[in-house]
Amino acid sequence: MPFLLLVAVLIVGVLLWRLKNHYVIVRRTKFERNREGVERRSGSSLERFLATPLPYVSDVRLAAVILMIQIVRTGSPLTVSEKSRILAFMEHPLEMTSLASAFEEAWRYTEARRPFLLTAEPLLPLFREQLTEAERVEFVGMLTSVASAHSEISELQRVALTRFKHRLLVGHSVTVASGARRRG
Repeated sequence: MPFLLLVAVLIVGVLLWRLKNHYVIVRRTKFERNREGVERRSGSSLERFLATPLPYVSDVRLAAVILMIQIVRTGSPLTVSEKSRILAFMEHPLEMTSLASAFEEAWRYTEARRPFLLTAEPLLPLFREQLTEAERVEFVGMLTSVASAHSEISELQRVALTRFKHRLLVGHSVTVASGARRRG
């Protein structure tokens, strides 16, 4: 009897291991399809396992929607007025088709209460490559408009947008520690 129990546990363990591997392969295939070129990120297996799929986003319009959603989800849940504002921006000036499916796809890249800059940082190179200076300024305005769609912009959103604007327009990253040293 204990032998049968051991065999059953082993079979269940192997099946769960195979299911987990299948899920990882499916996710990896999806991310690779969305990748641009054959550029691969270097790093350890642990870094690749823990990494977010954001660096694999190659559509600047999808990246813009991701950040519009994330700036709202940083502090509170998404409201109807904020979603309406995002959908309006998706329609014009982003000129996206199938708004609902694009919104759902962007939603999957965001997390509630995740710091905005953690989501924005991997997308900065994409914005710098594909947007002109005027489009970058317009995009920051869109983010500000979405953040203030329901109520006043929170201090957390204001700081995040200021840092994002600086990183996007100046073109280099400034760490939080170096920003604190300059002020203090």
